[in-house]
Amino acid sequence: MSGQQLTHVDDRHAILSIAIKPRDTFQYVLKEKKLSYFMIIGIIGMFGSNLVTLIGTDIYGQSSLGDIVFSAFMSGILFYFLSTALVAGVLLLSAKVLGGKGTFKEMFRMISMTMVPYIWLLPVILFWMQFAPQSFFEIPYIESTLADYIIQFICGTFVMVASIWTFILTVVGISEVHKLSKWKAFFASILVVIVLGIVVAFALLNGIAF
Repeated sequence: MSGQQLTHVDDRHAILSIAIKPRDTFQYVLKEKKLSYFMIIGIIGMFGSNLVTLIGTDIYGQSSLGDIVFSAFMSGILFYFLSTALVAGVLLLSAKVLGGKGTFKEMFRMISMTMVPYIWLLPVILFWMQFAPQSFFEIPYIESTLADYIIQFICGTFVMVASIWTFILTVVGISEVHKLSKWKAFFASILVVIVLGIVVAFALLNGIAF
């Protein structure tokens, strides 16, 4: 029976199974998958995340949509390695304070998997940018219509769901990697948010640009 369960786990696709069995999926990928798998997941997810950050930005026609998407993808590669290493390191420290037992290697891979919601979101974002750019970007010379506001609300809801889902996966991932309760994992993630918030606030008060 246990052998059949293991076969079932090994045969499933992590990008799909993480939606309904996140803890089991983290256990499986951390044990079975190579670093290249996490890098692919993380880079594609960061690409989607980069596109989300463009919502509401001013655009005056200097760059084509293709140029914008390509730039977001290329910068996503760099941001993936920098941000994942930073977040993994800070989360490692905060979890250790609460008695965590995980390693940086495990945390880096876990953080990569938390980008899965943005992979699911990617087709929505690309569709939104292509077919309703006036509701995605801030385009002064195009007046928004009721249809634009409806699309903006629907797609914005998907973005919000992806963000919440990413946070939930982070908490579950911390709990699994560090063998902590979900409450301790939650507080570890909140501690990181507080610390990063203080750093950003300090930087802004001192006129440091990001």
